[in-house]
Amino acid sequence: MMLHRRFLQAILGIAFPRLLATILSMLLIPVTGDRACAADAPSDSSGLARVGVVEAPPFAMKGDDNEWEGIAVELWRHIARDLDLRFEFQEMPIPDMIAAVEQGKLIAVLTAIATADRERTMDLSHPFYSSGLAIAVTVASGGSDWSSVFGNLFSWSLLRIAGLMFLLLLLAGILAWLFERRANPDHFRTRPMQGIADGLWWAAVTLTTVGYGDKAPRTRSGRAIGVIWMFAAVVLIALFTAQVTSILTVTSLAGRVRGPADLSHVRVGAVQGSPAQAQLRARFGVTATGYAGFGAGLEALDRGAIDAFVAVEPVLRYEIANRFPARLQLVGSSFLHEDYVFALPPHSELRKPINLSLLAFMDTNEWQALLRQYLGSDK
Repeated sequence: MMLHRRFLQAILGIAFPRLLATILSMLLIPVTGDRACAADAPSDSSGLARVGVVEAPPFAMKGDDNEWEGIAVELWRHIARDLDLRFEFQEMPIPDMIAAVEQGKLIAVLTAIATADRERTMDLSHPFYSSGLAIAVTVASGGSDWSSVFGNLFSWSLLRIAGLMFLLLLLAGILAWLFERRANPDHFRTRPMQGIADGLWWAAVTLTTVGYGDKAPRTRSGRAIGVIWMFAAVVLIALFTAQVTSILTVTSLAGRVRGPADLSHVRVGAVQGSPAQAQLRARFGVTATGYAGFGAGLEALDRGAIDAFVAVEPVLRYEIANRFPARLQLVGSSFLHEDYVFALPPHSELRKPINLSLLAFMDTNEWQALLRQYLGSDK
Protein backbone atom coordinates (compact mmCIF):
# COMPACT_ATOMS: atom_id res chain seq x y z
CA MET A 1 0.00 0.00 0.00
CA MET A 2 2.82 2.36 0.90
CA LEU A 3 4.50 1.49 -2.39
CA HIS A 4 1.41 2.38 -4.43
CA ARG A 5 1.05 5.77 -2.62
CA ARG A 6 4.67 6.69 -3.35
CA PHE A 7 4.29 5.70 -6.99
CA LEU A 8 1.16 7.90 -7.38
CA GLN A 9 2.89 10.88 -5.76
CA ALA A 10 5.83 10.49 -8.13
CA ILE A 11 3.57 10.48 -11.20
CA LEU A 12 1.64 13.55 -10.04
CA GLY A 13 4.88 15.36 -9.30
CA ILE A 14 5.99 14.90 -12.88
CA ALA A 15 2.67 15.39 -14.70
CA PHE A 16 1.22 18.32 -12.75
CA PRO A 17 3.84 20.93 -13.85
CA ARG A 18 3.48 19.87 -17.47
CA LEU A 19 -0.31 20.04 -17.24
CA LEU A 20 -0.14 23.50 -15.66
CA ALA A 21 2.23 24.76 -18.37
CA THR A 22 -0.09 23.45 -21.10
CA ILE A 23 -3.11 25.20 -19.60
CA LEU A 24 -1.25 28.50 -19.25
CA SER A 25 0.03 28.37 -22.82
CA MET A 26 -3.50 27.77 -24.12
CA LEU A 27 -4.78 30.78 -22.18
CA LEU A 28 -2.01 33.04 -23.45
CA ILE A 29 -2.36 32.23 -27.16
CA PRO A 30 -5.46 34.39 -27.84
CA VAL A 31 -3.95 37.35 -26.00
CA THR A 32 -0.75 37.20 -28.04
CA GLY A 33 -2.71 36.87 -31.29
CA ASP A 34 -4.86 39.93 -30.53
CA ARG A 35 -1.85 42.15 -29.79
CA ALA A 36 0.09 41.21 -32.93
CA CYS A 37 -2.23 42.86 -35.43
CA ALA A 38 0.26 42.58 -38.30
CA ALA A 39 1.42 39.02 -37.63
CA ASP A 40 -0.21 37.68 -40.78
CA ALA A 41 0.47 40.80 -42.89
CA PRO A 42 2.71 40.48 -45.97
CA SER A 43 6.25 41.31 -44.91
CA ASP A 44 9.88 41.02 -46.02
CA SER A 45 12.78 39.18 -44.43
CA SER A 46 13.04 41.83 -41.70
CA GLY A 47 9.47 41.15 -40.58
CA LEU A 48 8.20 44.61 -41.60
CA ALA A 49 4.85 44.88 -43.36
CA ARG A 50 5.07 46.57 -46.78
CA VAL A 51 2.96 49.64 -47.58
CA GLY A 52 2.77 50.79 -51.21
CA VAL A 53 3.30 54.47 -51.91
CA VAL A 54 3.83 56.73 -54.92
CA GLU A 55 4.66 60.41 -55.30
CA ALA A 56 1.34 62.26 -55.06
CA PRO A 57 1.84 65.63 -53.33
CA PRO A 58 0.46 66.83 -51.00
CA PHE A 59 -0.63 63.35 -49.89
CA ALA A 60 2.67 61.50 -50.33
CA MET A 61 6.08 62.95 -51.24
CA LYS A 62 9.75 62.64 -50.38
CA GLY A 63 11.39 65.34 -48.28
CA ASP A 64 14.95 66.64 -48.43
CA ASP A 65 16.09 63.75 -46.21
CA ASN A 66 14.50 61.23 -48.63
CA GLU A 67 11.85 60.42 -46.02
CA TRP A 68 8.19 60.19 -46.95
CA GLU A 69 5.85 62.93 -45.78
CA GLY A 70 2.39 64.27 -46.65
CA ILE A 71 -1.22 64.09 -45.53
CA ALA A 72 -1.76 60.38 -46.24
CA VAL A 73 1.71 59.45 -44.94
CA GLU A 74 1.22 61.21 -41.61
CA LEU A 75 -2.28 59.77 -41.25
CA TRP A 76 -0.96 56.25 -41.87
CA ARG A 77 1.83 56.71 -39.33
CA HIS A 78 -0.72 57.70 -36.73
CA ILE A 79 -2.81 54.60 -37.52
CA ALA A 80 0.29 52.38 -37.38
CA ARG A 81 1.22 53.74 -33.93
CA ASP A 82 -2.35 53.28 -32.76
CA LEU A 83 -2.48 49.64 -33.96
CA ASP A 84 1.15 48.81 -33.11
CA LEU A 85 1.99 47.98 -36.75
CA ARG A 86 5.59 47.65 -37.91
CA PHE A 87 5.90 48.59 -41.58
CA GLU A 88 8.06 50.09 -44.31
CA PHE A 89 7.11 52.14 -47.36
CA GLN A 90 7.73 50.59 -50.77
CA GLU A 91 7.62 52.88 -53.81
CA MET A 92 6.45 51.41 -57.11
CA PRO A 93 4.46 52.41 -60.24
CA ILE A 94 0.72 52.70 -59.73
CA PRO A 95 -0.31 49.69 -61.90
CA ASP A 96 2.23 47.42 -60.15
CA MET A 97 1.15 48.71 -56.75
CA ILE A 98 -2.53 48.05 -57.40
CA ALA A 99 -1.74 44.53 -58.62
CA ALA A 100 0.42 43.89 -55.54
CA VAL A 101 -2.30 44.86 -53.08
CA GLU A 102 -4.87 42.78 -54.97
CA GLN A 103 -2.54 39.78 -54.63
CA GLY A 104 -1.98 40.44 -50.93
CA LYS A 105 1.71 41.35 -51.31
CA LEU A 106 1.16 44.75 -49.66
CA ILE A 107 -0.57 45.50 -46.39
CA ALA A 108 -1.99 48.75 -47.81
CA VAL A 109 -1.66 51.37 -50.56
CA LEU A 110 -1.72 55.07 -49.74
CA THR A 111 -3.75 57.70 -51.65
CA ALA A 112 -5.94 55.33 -53.64
CA ILE A 113 -9.10 56.60 -55.33
CA ALA A 114 -12.36 54.87 -54.41
CA THR A 115 -14.09 53.29 -57.42
CA ALA A 116 -16.60 50.49 -57.91
CA ASP A 117 -14.03 48.41 -59.83
CA ARG A 118 -11.49 48.65 -57.02
CA GLU A 119 -14.10 47.79 -54.40
CA ARG A 120 -14.70 44.54 -56.28
CA THR A 121 -11.03 43.46 -56.19
CA MET A 122 -9.80 44.88 -52.86
CA ASP A 123 -10.91 46.40 -49.58
CA LEU A 124 -11.10 50.18 -49.20
CA SER A 125 -10.95 52.26 -46.04
CA HIS A 126 -13.24 55.14 -45.19
CA PRO A 127 -12.46 58.27 -47.27
CA PHE A 128 -10.09 60.71 -45.59
CA TYR A 129 -10.28 63.46 -48.26
CA SER A 130 -12.67 64.41 -51.06
CA SER A 131 -11.95 66.45 -54.16
CA GLY A 132 -12.32 66.28 -57.96
CA LEU A 133 -10.41 66.18 -61.22
CA ALA A 134 -8.74 69.25 -62.73
CA ILE A 135 -7.20 70.11 -66.09
CA ALA A 136 -3.64 71.40 -66.41
CA VAL A 137 -2.46 73.25 -69.52
CA THR A 138 0.53 75.35 -70.47
CA VAL A 139 0.33 79.05 -69.66
CA ALA A 140 1.04 80.07 -73.27
CA SER A 141 -1.07 77.32 -74.84
CA GLY A 142 -3.41 79.76 -76.58
CA GLY A 143 -1.14 82.66 -77.45
CA SER A 144 0.61 81.32 -80.55
CA ASP A 145 -1.86 78.66 -81.67
CA TRP A 146 -3.49 80.29 -84.69
CA SER A 147 -5.37 77.12 -85.55
CA SER A 148 -7.34 77.46 -82.31
CA VAL A 149 -8.02 81.13 -83.04
CA PHE A 150 -9.42 80.41 -86.51
CA GLY A 151 -11.27 77.39 -85.19
CA ASN A 152 -13.06 79.47 -82.58
CA LEU A 153 -13.89 82.17 -85.13
CA PHE A 154 -16.14 79.62 -86.84
CA SER A 155 -18.07 78.92 -83.64
CA TRP A 156 -21.81 78.39 -83.72
CA SER A 157 -22.60 81.72 -82.00
CA LEU A 158 -20.55 83.70 -84.53
CA LEU A 159 -22.08 81.81 -87.46
CA ARG A 160 -25.56 82.66 -86.18
CA ILE A 161 -24.76 86.38 -86.09
CA ALA A 162 -23.22 86.22 -89.57
CA GLY A 163 -26.30 84.39 -90.85
CA LEU A 164 -28.59 86.99 -89.32
CA MET A 165 -26.57 89.79 -90.93
CA PHE A 166 -26.79 88.15 -94.34
CA LEU A 167 -30.57 87.67 -94.11
CA LEU A 168 -31.10 91.32 -93.14
CA LEU A 169 -28.65 92.38 -95.85
CA LEU A 170 -30.67 90.40 -98.41
CA LEU A 171 -33.94 91.84 -97.13
CA ALA A 172 -32.65 95.44 -97.34
CA GLY A 173 -31.31 94.85 -100.87
CA ILE A 174 -34.59 93.36 -102.11
CA LEU A 175 -36.69 96.16 -100.61
CA ALA A 176 -34.41 98.82 -102.11
CA TRP A 177 -34.68 97.18 -105.53
CA LEU A 178 -38.48 96.90 -105.31
CA PHE A 179 -38.86 100.63 -104.58
CA GLU A 180 -36.14 101.85 -106.94
CA ARG A 181 -36.33 99.60 -110.03
CA ARG A 182 -38.76 101.86 -111.97
CA ALA A 183 -37.74 105.32 -110.77
CA ASN A 184 -34.02 104.61 -110.62
CA PRO A 185 -33.10 101.96 -113.24
CA ASP A 186 -29.58 103.35 -113.65
CA HIS A 187 -28.66 102.27 -110.11
CA PHE A 188 -31.10 99.38 -109.64
CA ARG A 189 -31.67 97.49 -112.87
CA THR A 190 -35.13 96.20 -113.63
CA ARG A 191 -34.26 92.57 -114.25
CA PRO A 192 -34.69 90.65 -110.91
CA MET A 193 -31.30 88.91 -110.69
CA GLN A 194 -29.35 92.00 -111.72
CA GLY A 195 -31.51 94.37 -109.69
CA ILE A 196 -31.29 92.30 -106.47
CA ALA A 197 -27.52 92.09 -106.95
CA ASP A 198 -27.46 95.90 -107.18
CA GLY A 199 -29.54 96.08 -104.01
CA LEU A 200 -27.19 93.72 -102.17
CA TRP A 201 -24.19 95.80 -103.19
CA TRP A 202 -25.83 98.99 -101.93
CA ALA A 203 -26.84 97.29 -98.62
CA ALA A 204 -23.32 95.92 -98.08
CA VAL A 205 -21.68 99.29 -98.78
CA THR A 206 -24.11 100.99 -96.38
CA LEU A 207 -23.60 98.30 -93.71
CA THR A 208 -19.84 98.73 -93.69
CA THR A 209 -20.13 102.56 -93.90
CA VAL A 210 -17.85 102.61 -96.94
CA GLY A 211 -20.19 104.85 -98.94
CA TYR A 212 -18.90 104.59 -102.53
CA GLY A 213 -21.89 106.59 -103.79
CA ASP A 214 -22.15 104.58 -107.01
CA LYS A 215 -25.65 103.45 -106.01
CA ALA A 216 -28.17 105.41 -103.94
CA PRO A 217 -31.99 105.42 -103.57
CA ARG A 218 -33.92 108.38 -105.02
CA THR A 219 -37.54 107.66 -104.08
CA ARG A 220 -38.99 108.54 -100.67
CA SER A 221 -39.72 104.90 -99.91
CA GLY A 222 -36.21 103.86 -100.98
CA ARG A 223 -34.61 106.54 -98.83
CA ALA A 224 -36.77 105.50 -95.85
CA ILE A 225 -35.49 101.96 -96.27
CA GLY A 226 -31.98 103.41 -96.45
CA VAL A 227 -32.36 105.30 -93.14
CA ILE A 228 -33.74 102.24 -91.34
CA TRP A 229 -30.94 100.09 -92.75
CA MET A 230 -28.26 102.59 -91.64
CA PHE A 231 -29.36 102.43 -87.98
CA ALA A 232 -29.79 98.66 -88.11
CA ALA A 233 -26.30 98.36 -89.62
CA VAL A 234 -24.77 100.19 -86.65
CA VAL A 235 -26.28 97.63 -84.23
CA LEU A 236 -25.34 94.63 -86.37
CA ILE A 237 -21.73 95.75 -86.79
CA ALA A 238 -21.47 96.36 -83.03
CA LEU A 239 -22.78 92.85 -82.26
CA PHE A 240 -20.48 91.22 -84.78
CA THR A 241 -17.42 93.15 -83.55
CA ALA A 242 -18.18 92.34 -79.91
CA GLN A 243 -18.52 88.62 -80.67
CA VAL A 244 -15.24 88.47 -82.60
CA THR A 245 -13.42 90.42 -79.87
CA SER A 246 -14.82 88.11 -77.18
CA ILE A 247 -13.69 85.01 -79.04
CA LEU A 248 -10.19 86.35 -79.64
CA THR A 249 -9.85 87.45 -76.00
CA VAL A 250 -11.04 84.16 -74.55
CA THR A 251 -8.82 82.20 -76.92
CA SER A 252 -5.80 84.30 -76.00
CA LEU A 253 -6.38 84.02 -72.26
CA ALA A 254 -7.63 80.46 -71.91
CA GLY A 255 -6.24 78.70 -74.96
CA ARG A 256 -7.87 75.76 -76.63
CA VAL A 257 -8.98 74.07 -73.40
CA ARG A 258 -11.39 75.80 -71.02
CA GLY A 259 -13.16 72.77 -69.56
CA PRO A 260 -13.93 69.05 -69.95
CA ALA A 261 -15.98 69.65 -73.10
CA ASP A 262 -12.85 70.81 -74.96
CA LEU A 263 -10.78 67.71 -74.17
CA SER A 264 -12.11 65.72 -77.12
CA HIS A 265 -10.38 68.14 -79.52
CA VAL A 266 -6.86 68.03 -78.03
CA ARG A 267 -4.18 65.56 -76.92
CA VAL A 268 -4.88 64.53 -73.32
CA GLY A 269 -2.75 62.71 -70.74
CA ALA A 270 -3.56 61.01 -67.42
CA VAL A 271 -1.91 58.64 -64.97
CA GLN A 272 -1.85 55.13 -66.43
CA GLY A 273 -4.56 52.94 -64.90
CA SER A 274 -5.98 55.79 -62.81
CA PRO A 275 -9.71 56.45 -62.33
CA ALA A 276 -9.20 59.75 -64.19
CA GLN A 277 -8.14 57.86 -67.32
CA ALA A 278 -11.13 55.53 -67.10
CA GLN A 279 -13.63 58.31 -66.40
CA LEU A 280 -12.39 60.44 -69.28
CA ARG A 281 -13.05 57.55 -71.63
CA ALA A 282 -16.43 56.64 -70.12
CA ARG A 283 -17.87 60.14 -69.56
CA PHE A 284 -16.36 62.20 -72.39
CA GLY A 285 -15.15 59.64 -74.93
CA VAL A 286 -11.56 60.90 -74.50
CA THR A 287 -8.69 58.42 -74.86
CA ALA A 288 -5.97 59.83 -72.62
CA THR A 289 -2.32 58.83 -73.01
CA GLY A 290 -1.14 57.02 -69.87
CA TYR A 291 1.90 58.12 -67.84
CA ALA A 292 3.63 56.39 -64.94
CA GLY A 293 2.99 59.24 -62.50
CA PHE A 294 1.88 62.83 -62.05
CA GLY A 295 5.38 64.20 -62.55
CA ALA A 296 5.85 62.34 -65.84
CA GLY A 297 2.51 63.59 -67.16
CA LEU A 298 3.18 67.23 -66.26
CA GLU A 299 6.66 67.04 -67.80
CA ALA A 300 5.08 65.76 -71.04
CA LEU A 301 2.65 68.68 -70.93
CA ASP A 302 5.47 71.14 -70.31
CA ARG A 303 7.49 69.97 -73.31
CA GLY A 304 4.44 69.96 -75.61
CA ALA A 305 3.89 66.22 -76.02
CA ILE A 306 0.24 66.66 -74.91
CA ASP A 307 -2.12 69.64 -74.74
CA ALA A 308 -3.77 68.89 -71.37
CA PHE A 309 -3.13 66.66 -68.36
CA VAL A 310 -6.03 65.53 -66.18
CA ALA A 311 -5.54 64.41 -62.57
CA VAL A 312 -6.81 65.07 -59.06
CA GLU A 313 -6.95 68.78 -58.25
CA PRO A 314 -4.87 69.01 -55.03
CA VAL A 315 -2.02 67.02 -56.56
CA LEU A 316 -1.95 69.21 -59.68
CA ARG A 317 -2.05 72.43 -57.65
CA TYR A 318 0.84 71.31 -55.46
CA GLU A 319 2.98 70.04 -58.35
CA ILE A 320 2.43 73.14 -60.51
CA ALA A 321 3.13 75.55 -57.65
CA ASN A 322 6.38 73.80 -56.72
CA ARG A 323 7.75 72.49 -60.03
CA PHE A 324 6.12 74.38 -62.91
CA PRO A 325 5.30 77.92 -61.73
CA ALA A 326 4.51 80.38 -64.54
CA ARG A 327 4.70 77.50 -67.06
CA LEU A 328 1.61 75.42 -66.29
CA GLN A 329 -1.79 76.38 -64.96
CA LEU A 330 -5.20 74.91 -64.11
CA VAL A 331 -8.22 75.88 -66.20
CA GLY A 332 -11.90 75.67 -65.38
CA SER A 333 -13.30 74.22 -62.17
CA SER A 334 -12.92 70.73 -60.74
CA PHE A 335 -15.24 68.01 -62.00
CA LEU A 336 -16.04 64.34 -61.34
CA HIS A 337 -15.97 64.01 -57.52
CA GLU A 338 -13.41 61.56 -56.06
CA ASP A 339 -12.72 60.13 -52.59
CA TYR A 340 -9.21 59.35 -51.31
CA VAL A 341 -8.87 56.11 -49.35
CA PHE A 342 -6.36 53.49 -48.24
CA ALA A 343 -6.50 50.39 -50.45
CA LEU A 344 -6.20 47.10 -48.55
CA PRO A 345 -5.89 43.45 -49.67
CA PRO A 346 -9.17 41.58 -50.21
CA HIS A 347 -10.81 40.44 -46.95
CA SER A 348 -8.23 42.31 -44.90
CA GLU A 349 -8.54 41.78 -41.14
CA LEU A 350 -7.06 45.25 -40.62
CA ARG A 351 -9.89 47.07 -42.38
CA LYS A 352 -12.07 47.62 -39.30
CA PRO A 353 -9.20 48.57 -36.93
CA ILE A 354 -7.83 50.98 -39.56
CA ASN A 355 -11.24 52.58 -40.08
CA LEU A 356 -11.80 53.02 -36.34
CA SER A 357 -8.41 54.66 -35.90
CA LEU A 358 -8.83 56.81 -39.04
CA LEU A 359 -12.28 58.13 -38.10
CA ALA A 360 -11.23 58.84 -34.52
CA PHE A 361 -8.18 60.81 -35.69
CA MET A 362 -10.21 62.85 -38.20
CA ASP A 363 -12.34 64.19 -35.30
CA THR A 364 -9.30 65.74 -33.61
CA ASN A 365 -7.69 69.17 -33.91
CA GLU A 366 -4.48 67.39 -34.87
CA TRP A 367 -6.07 66.33 -38.18
CA GLN A 368 -7.18 69.89 -38.94
CA ALA A 369 -3.67 71.13 -38.18
CA LEU A 370 -2.27 68.51 -40.56
CA LEU A 371 -4.55 69.73 -43.36
CA ARG A 372 -3.58 73.34 -42.71
CA GLN A 373 0.08 72.37 -42.81
CA TYR A 374 -0.14 71.00 -46.36
CA LEU A 375 -3.17 72.75 -47.86
CA GLY A 376 -3.15 76.09 -46.09
CA SER A 377 -6.76 75.95 -44.86
CA ASP A 378 -9.28 73.61 -43.33
CA LYS A 379 -10.76 71.16 -45.80
